[in-house]
Amino acid sequence: MTDTKTTPRPVPWLALAGLGGFWLVVVRMLSPQWSVYDQYNYGWAVPFLCVYLLWQQWPNRPEPGAAHRGPAITLLVSCALLLMPTRVIVEANPIWRAASWAMALEMVFLTLGLIYLTGGRSWLKHFGFPVVFFLVAVPWPSQWERAIVQTLMRVNTVVVVEVLTVLGIPAVARGNVIEISTGLVGIDEACSGIRSLQATLMIALFFGELYRLPAARRAWLVLAGAGLALACNMARTLVLVRVCSKSGLGALDRWHDPTGIAILLLCFSGLWAVANKLRPSTSLQTTASGPWPRPLPRLVPAAALLWLVLVEGGTAAWFGIHEPADPRILNWSVRWPADKTDLRQVELSRRVIQEMKFNEGKSMSWRESDGTAWQTFYFRWGPAATLIERVRVQFAKSHRPEICLPAAGLVLRVDRGIKDFPVANLTLPFRAYDFEDRGTPVHVYFCAWEDGTQGIAANMREDAATRLAAARAGNRSLSQRVLEIAVWGCRDSDQADTALHRELLELIQH
Repeated sequence: MTDTKTTPRPVPWLALAGLGGFWLVVVRMLSPQWSVYDQYNYGWAVPFLCVYLLWQQWPNRPEPGAAHRGPAITLLVSCALLLMPTRVIVEANPIWRAASWAMALEMVFLTLGLIYLTGGRSWLKHFGFPVVFFLVAVPWPSQWERAIVQTLMRVNTVVVVEVLTVLGIPAVARGNVIEISTGLVGIDEACSGIRSLQATLMIALFFGELYRLPAARRAWLVLAGAGLALACNMARTLVLVRVCSKSGLGALDRWHDPTGIAILLLCFSGLWAVANKLRPSTSLQTTASGPWPRPLPRLVPAAALLWLVLVEGGTAAWFGIHEPADPRILNWSVRWPADKTDLRQVELSRRVIQEMKFNEGKSMSWRESDGTAWQTFYFRWGPAATLIERVRVQFAKSHRPEICLPAAGLVLRVDRGIKDFPVANLTLPFRAYDFEDRGTPVHVYFCAWEDGTQGIAANMREDAATRLAAARAGNRSLSQRVLEIAVWGCRDSDQADTALHRELLELIQH
């Protein structure tokens, strides 16, 4: 008789160490986004859920199937080579979502290729979903997310106003703002439903795989989760607006976060109940131990670990060579005036402080003898010593006049581009804008600066070209300062430029 008992083969620890190391790098580079963007806080749970699904499916693994090694190895080599430039790009742009997706997809395909080499198509089908499931933790492309958020905010506003009217509470929709008797209630991104929608989508996909639901039932589960999330969020907005109509706008801060947590718990509980309802009556039978996988090609395990060392070492060397010696060096500072008419410090709102997360921030306003009115904002971030601090520096780049001021009701008329102003033995580049504030012209100037031995104008990472340029230059944006100045009362842009130069000579000191 022939003994058909399967003999366990040695575990490919080198391959697992290399693959695990790359995954830890991906998780590390994505984790600050899970902290900075509230709607992606659930991302912290996704890696653990992926591991849990793999662990759950391991005892039930099928017989290894045939694998075409040539195409699989070609895929592995291609993904591994692409990881080097992608890693440098992500290091320079940790919140660029296109780069985050590229890095995550490369790791997903690299992992799937190793699974295919190990167990063939049957293993790829069995273990593929837990690997691909990681992609739900990658922030959506900004254009998609922005379009969905705007749509959800408008729909939420219209529906809530209609319900309030039926309940006898006077309310009027003004864009994404609901006007009630006690004031205006803004429907921001947190109230749009995007946070609960994304978290519910993740949970629905997880339950679908956990209970091994058929494809049609998984689709129903996702749709049920989306409907539950949107309905709960509208109920939350209705509660908040009704509370504000009775207790005043001050009640919004007290009720905002508790109601948000409540709808997430309600969505989770409701989705769990739906998943259990859709769960097949007969569960899959599991075995104590399935067939052991075939060994990987001899060079793959050592190559995986060696390439991890080369990628991480090369990335560190690239930025170590190109970055300034000491980003703590200040090239200039602001000397606030003390003898101006109507000089006062402008209090920054709690929302601005929470969103911008600066290390130093101040705003002052005053009037000049020629009748012009001035307001100045000065913020400083860094020097960044950790990844989360670098993310905050780069996140601040999205707060620019052409983005933020229209949200405050100003209308952008002209973007006049970069204007250089020689001050204190330096040339400071300011981007000049002409806005209109309720019919009154406002000239706005914006300068972003990165400190260091020489000091340079900050790369604002406005598009793919500037982000790639930052990677080529080895620039991780370790520090940044912003000086934004608005002036009212100038008859035209030329007079505003002249007045600004005069003010800068007093404000800036080397």
